[in-house]
Amino acid sequence: MVSNILVTGGAGSMGRLVSELLINNGHFVSIFDLPVANFDGFDPKKTKIYKGNLNDDSIIEAIKNIDTIIHLAAILPPTANTDIELAQKVNVEGTSNLLEKIEAINPELHLIFSSSVSIYGKNLDNDLIDINSSINPDDNYAQTKYDSENLVEKSNVNSTILRISGVSIPIFQEPPSEWPFLPNQNIEFVHRDDVVTSICNSVNNKDAYDKKLNISGGKTWQITGEEYVQDYFSILEVGMDNAVYQKDEGHFSWYESKKSNKILQYQNNTYEAYLEQIRQDLSKLMGE
Repeated sequence: MVSNILVTGGAGSMGRLVSELLINNGHFVSIFDLPVANFDGFDPKKTKIYKGNLNDDSIIEAIKNIDTIIHLAAILPPTANTDIELAQKVNVEGTSNLLEKIEAINPELHLIFSSSVSIYGKNLDNDLIDINSSINPDDNYAQTKYDSENLVEKSNVNSTILRISGVSIPIFQEPPSEWPFLPNQNIEFVHRDDVVTSICNSVNNKDAYDKKLNISGGKTWQITGEEYVQDYFSILEVGMDNAVYQKDEGHFSWYESKKSNKILQYQNNTYEAYLEQIRQDLSKLMGE
């Protein structure tokens, strides 16, 4: 089924990948983003550009005649945890304004909301997290996502809420000054391309309507922080004595994702395949 789809934050890195896959799947995509965003590269025959702000009426024209909205626009960490006012204005108030306009103008559409597993807070016991696990947002970003989820659920809009785990990008990146987890902490990231697939496979998927779903990598990605660092450092041929971890638990766990994968069919990239992509990218950078 071909649909008219609006992607908020569509000019961002994730938004572009989502838009590209939607277009490849035969949909017509509208892009809504700030006027200062880079809109280069979008095919005018397959996309329509709307420049505006979530917090004003510029969103009105964009949501007319739309079947599905994929709401990606947000202030992300670390900015979301340092500029509290901006994150509140964009993440929460922007979502509130979007919902208000949907209910007034196009109440029959389907909203796919990009949330975060950070809303669960720190999992001190390394328990498996499922969609009914307790919510304990302990930083500003997580709080804004949780507040936004509540707004979506209390609205009359047909919605799908995707709680997305830490996203692993399949290109080589310099290790962080501190790894954002503890060595013995359970972690389960998710391949960037699988996140894109999960979002796009929510479109016109009635099994995903009115559901909250954890989006994570699956069984092969369920490792400890130390195992992840060992694997990454082995690619770099660096010793583990160079590993520095943060002092407290990060917002990472293992997640129950069988339900989400059954509905969305997105877990296509194993952890081993991700590591191989990193190796290949590093080889290219080294001219090998």
